[in-house]
Amino acid sequence: MKANTSLKSQIGYLMATVSTVCALIFSFAVSENGILWGEIGMSRWMYENTPGFVDFFGDVIDAPITDIGAPLLFIAISILVYWQWGRYATIGLVLAGSMTGLTRISDIVERSGPNENFVFYKSSFIYGEGGYPSGHIVYAIMIFGMIAYLAEKHSKTQTGTIVKYLMFLLILLNLWTRISGLHHWPSDVIGGVLLSTPAFLIVIWLYKRVPAFIERSPKIYKFVFEERSY
Repeated sequence: MKANTSLKSQIGYLMATVSTVCALIFSFAVSENGILWGEIGMSRWMYENTPGFVDFFGDVIDAPITDIGAPLLFIAISILVYWQWGRYATIGLVLAGSMTGLTRISDIVERSGPNENFVFYKSSFIYGEGGYPSGHIVYAIMIFGMIAYLAEKHSKTQTGTIVKYLMFLLILLNLWTRISGLHHWPSDVIGGVLLSTPAFLIVIWLYKRVPAFIERSPKIYKFVFEERSY
């Protein structure tokens, strides 16, 4: 059991390291080249071949994940997580949410988003329209991914399993429709995945160690882990 846990930890550290290095290299490539080979062709194909109902659901997801809507959605999700799984789980969600804050400040690479002409314009960047990485992807992976993790960890019912796979579906839908809906170039989406992966793994690492961090303060420990009464 201990060896299995150690192996999982080593795999986690390796994934965090590899994804961080890949994110740095990929970000540098995007910043130097503007648009990468294959992005225009991939965007065109996904735009022309994605069923309308997929883009519709993508627009439904897109609506609340805005500069104003995202914090409100996060608050609503936090309340639901607290109600369902308690304070400890809510701390995990807050940790994940804190990692999404940087994407609301600025883009790493300021580049224009795609258009129906599939022409890349170097000088037409407007914040909130395109930009590397995709903030929606970072938000989806960090928040929806954390909900999936919490559902697996804290829920033993079939509902928890449904929630977990629903979150995976939302992430995949977000990945696809950010490109097919011409919100981002493919590299913006890939960059969002690469940058959020180590951040997500760091959050999981911290979350598992929260009990050890706070056990030195019995009052805080009791407050976080005490059973709720209704």
